[in-house]
Amino acid sequence: MRMPLKVTIAGVVALGLGCSGMGAASAVPRSVEPNLVTTLRCDVPDPWPGPPMRTYVDVFNQVAYPSDGLPGPVIDLIATNPRLQGGTQGFLEYTSQTTVTWRNLTNGRTGRVVVPTRARANTWEVNIHPGPGRVAFTIHQKVGAMAFVPMVNPQSSSCSGVATA
Repeated sequence: MRMPLKVTIAGVVALGLGCSGMGAASAVPRSVEPNLVTTLRCDVPDPWPGPPMRTYVDVFNQVAYPSDGLPGPVIDLIATNPRLQGGTQGFLEYTSQTTVTWRNLTNGRTGRVVVPTRARANTWEVNIHPGPGRVAFTIHQKVGAMAFVPMVNPQSSSCSGVATA
């Protein structure tokens, strides 16, 4: 009978240690939320028959934990397409290559980020690491249909913006 009593006491002690009033653990520390600087409209012609693809690019700064895991400062560009294109209802796919060229107007640094994607809408995310200062960037999108091979009937567009990192 003593054996079950020891197990019970050990279980109670372990339960008590796990429930000490120290608060719940969290994997992500509390931080400042990213700051939405602006939203750019960067439409591109649809490689499938249909109207141009409305593409909105949200520009964020003050991103504490960028998706690429690199240290800041960072400017995060996230493109979304608000609806499925034409009458395709989402079973047709797109391939894209998004190139962002940037220049830090404060310190003179320049760079280029290329991101390939494949999705049912024109969506992508780019993190640029220009260092602190005011940054001018240009987004070049090349979007093609995925029809047994990528980038069929490619269509292109460009748009520009400015943000402070």
